[in-house]
Amino acid sequence: MSRPVSVSMPQPWISFCIIVKNEQQNLPRCLSSVRSYVDEMIVVDTGSDDNTIEIAQQYGAQVKSFEWCDDFAAARNFAIAQASGNWILTLDADEELLVKSEAWREQLMSSSAESLAYWIPLLDAHQPMTALPTIRLFRNLAELQYSGRYHEQITYQNQYIPTNFIQSLSCLEIRHYGYRDDLLLHKNLTRNIPLLERLRQQEPLSLLLLLTLGNAYLRTEQIDKARNCWSEAFERLSPHLLLGELPSETVRLPALLFILGLDLLHEQQDYETAMLVCRRGLEWFPDYPPLNHLTGSLMQELSFPLAAATYFEQCLAMGRQGRYFQREPFDLNFLTVWPACDLGYSYMALKRFPESVQAFELALSFQSDYEPAQAGLESAKQQLCQIRR
Repeated sequence: MSRPVSVSMPQPWISFCIIVKNEQQNLPRCLSSVRSYVDEMIVVDTGSDDNTIEIAQQYGAQVKSFEWCDDFAAARNFAIAQASGNWILTLDADEELLVKSEAWREQLMSSSAESLAYWIPLLDAHQPMTALPTIRLFRNLAELQYSGRYHEQITYQNQYIPTNFIQSLSCLEIRHYGYRDDLLLHKNLTRNIPLLERLRQQEPLSLLLLLTLGNAYLRTEQIDKARNCWSEAFERLSPHLLLGELPSETVRLPALLFILGLDLLHEQQDYETAMLVCRRGLEWFPDYPPLNHLTGSLMQELSFPLAAATYFEQCLAMGRQGRYFQREPFDLNFLTVWPACDLGYSYMALKRFPESVQAFELALSFQSDYEPAQAGLESAKQQLCQIRR
């Protein structure tokens, strides 16, 4: 059932909805990117004290006010309740819409009734990350609502939207500008950490939010507090790790397992528990490159270079074939320079120096100034020279 629409005016086809606070730096870029592709723009302000509202009005947006209540889902649901179009497009203020083909509107018009929403790839403007498919375009139906006070998700009848009701829209992309280090530091200190800690006082955080809070503390160099979050997440995961039962909370679970395993391996040097995390992680997410790379690093640390090499080769193969886990973004270096370089060191440990040279050269073909590969290549060539004398 669609939301009520006034009969006195022609119904818009696409409504753009956004929630903002103090976004005068980002909002012009965002609104400029969507203005010519949508039929109405609705900007919901949650308490700006800069020029955000004036900028939104200059771009012809309808501006509504919402009293902030530490609940992103509530704010977004208020925003989409104002929309009168058949479809709703949403972005964050620090994002912009990239249109590869203007035929996307026609694709919406020809959508089957079963199509409730579309995946749009989200790309980071500052870091070499894989794209994250995200639902930012969906039908204007009362049954489609946001849930979750932080890291809110669009749901259908209070459940995640069944995947067979979601289509892909490859002619659109979203570019995100908010992960620049200085911007993240300010946002984590002034918004994310205080908000998540307030939520934590009220109820246990989900695994997703524990990961988010831990990462926020890590990025602000509060390592002990980050480890506290990871420890809580690990305790929650322990029964699943021991029994091999996939938890019901799987959103960002691959990234959480990677973070836990990384800390166990390099900081705590608890190789047995790190092995358990890697084992279960690869059972549940076998094509997630960071977990493959982490397992290879663990094998290296345990002096099993042949086993390590197989995991690094798997990362490179996933990169060549373009076949890897698509629902969790990760650094593209996990497909290229990092496994190639570590493969070189694995071959060195096996005294397979010609293959080691090839692996280091491959790493440098991805990043010519990568110092570990430069040092490894020099060492491998020296070993080869000594053998041939």
